[in-house]
Amino acid sequence: MLVESVADSGTVVSGPVFLLALSARSKWVMTMVPNSFSTKLVSACVGRQSLWRFVCAILCASIQICGPQNLNGQEIEAQVTLLPEFPGEKSQWNGFVRHDFEVEGRSVLVVSPAKPAPGLPWVWHGEFFGHKPAPDIELLKQGFHIAYMRVPNLLGAPKAVKYWNSFYQKLTQEYGLSKKVALVGLSRGGLYCYNWAAENPQHVACIYGDAPVCDFKSWPGGQGDGKGSRRDWDLVLKEYDFKTETAANAYMGNPVDPLSDLAIAGVPLLHVFGDQDKVVPWEENTAVIATRYRALGGQIQLIQKPGVGHHPHGLEDTKPIVDFIVRHTLENPPPLIRKKQMDPVDLRSVEQEPSKLVVYQTVAADNQAPGQGNRELLLHVFEPEGWAEGQKRPCFVAIHGGGWTGGEPRRMYPFASHFAKKGMVGISVQYRLLNAQLGTTVFDSVRDVRSAIRFLKTHHQELGIDADQLVVSGASAGGHLAAATAMFGDVNATDDSLEVDPVPHSLILLFPVIDTSDQGYGQKKIGEDWKSLSPLHQVKPGIPHALIFHGNADTVTPFSGAKAFVRAMSQAGNKCELIEHEGGRHGYLMFDDSLFEQTLVRMEAFLTSRGILRSER
Repeated sequence: MLVESVADSGTVVSGPVFLLALSARSKWVMTMVPNSFSTKLVSACVGRQSLWRFVCAILCASIQICGPQNLNGQEIEAQVTLLPEFPGEKSQWNGFVRHDFEVEGRSVLVVSPAKPAPGLPWVWHGEFFGHKPAPDIELLKQGFHIAYMRVPNLLGAPKAVKYWNSFYQKLTQEYGLSKKVALVGLSRGGLYCYNWAAENPQHVACIYGDAPVCDFKSWPGGQGDGKGSRRDWDLVLKEYDFKTETAANAYMGNPVDPLSDLAIAGVPLLHVFGDQDKVVPWEENTAVIATRYRALGGQIQLIQKPGVGHHPHGLEDTKPIVDFIVRHTLENPPPLIRKKQMDPVDLRSVEQEPSKLVVYQTVAADNQAPGQGNRELLLHVFEPEGWAEGQKRPCFVAIHGGGWTGGEPRRMYPFASHFAKKGMVGISVQYRLLNAQLGTTVFDSVRDVRSAIRFLKTHHQELGIDADQLVVSGASAGGHLAAATAMFGDVNATDDSLEVDPVPHSLILLFPVIDTSDQGYGQKKIGEDWKSLSPLHQVKPGIPHALIFHGNADTVTPFSGAKAFVRAMSQAGNKCELIEHEGGRHGYLMFDDSLFEQTLVRMEAFLTSRGILRSER
């Protein structure tokens, strides 16, 4: 066996390698590992021999070892992954090994992870490798390879696609990278990624487009609202071999055109864009892709950055991008919900995806170090059928619970999605969680949800909502934050416009944190100023009509607090209805599908009585 080097990250093997083993049944098994890379899967019959275990320990290759039996008479299975060795010049890129070499006379590069993930997943950049590298760095940490082929000025023309085909064959056949790749198209890189994907849909795991060019008539053609680029338009005419501009304009091979094969192949898309982009206007590119792809049954997620132009690209917090690629590329991606046992609401939520995500606020990633990076806070928006910008739809806002320290927007997807089907715009809100290390408090959670409602009211036209028909709902600590939108008037983000009132039309509170005293929940988490964030202790006239669902056996957020809140609301001249569930523990309606359905029906009845929903009779 020829082994050139062994490292902590895995064994690098080059040259022909032969694996020879003696099984428990005394049968010799020989497997040859091809040149440059030992194949991902080498199977051999193996038994109790320590010699074979020694060989396997040395050759940390991607070998699946199958029975017959171990010392205990049980089937054994193990798998480790070999790091392929690429040719060319080696250098360092953000702490990882970069390999520069040539394919078909074109410069290419591959950045290798320290420890490759099973299946050797990889990401392929269309253009501008190295710009906004944070997602790549995180993916390298998770075992992805990163690849790039330098074919500038071809703008995704058929010649570029042929070069890409050669690079793909080289990386998958000779070096064993996964047959399905995650494509990253930044700006003009979108032309490369989508044009190659249209020809090779079966080889695409997913596509992430960042302000991507999806129609060269928009950019560089400049035939819409964008300014275009004469130089690059001339390159389009040259590299696509168009004899006239008329021929270019009649071309039906732009990314917005051949989408059906990608949809049939089930390729998921993610586009991040600024809605004030004047270079690659999203209305002429991303919006067209989204409309057509969804009509074909394809899945696309949009992340909208209000008020942002073509730059800056990406997101300050790369987690949504990384999670998207990981989820659709790894052989065994992490579950959407990390629970040992999911309840009925969880099971519904994993089947639902919002129409788009919208950035509503950018905050410091670490309150202890405010000058060292930011993160976006997102609205997860479910648009109703027939939605259009400029409409005046009622809006249902849902806020997840988790004791202010956990939870995520997905938890409330079934609520937001349900009311979107009823004609409302449904939204689940992301907010900062209580975290001592990052210096975030419950006050920050309150500031965020109040900022979210102000954002909705300010951007009501773009979101197609009626600012006067906002309903805010929340569960547990999310119920507390829902109430906070109508209370705690002194708790606001420093950059919020106080002229915009975050008070909604109505409140629906599900087993809420309503009393933060030592008789309720949250006093220790909030601290000595707990009373200023206690809905029970901050009731005053003018709070919107509220509906509360609460179990009378709740020992987390005691039912006595809900009853006291109803009395306080009545004394202040406010309306508050309480639906009591006999024997209901904390979160009761989430744990039983029939109770969840009954809750939705009662919520609908409440919203109909408030003039938010139309009666179906």
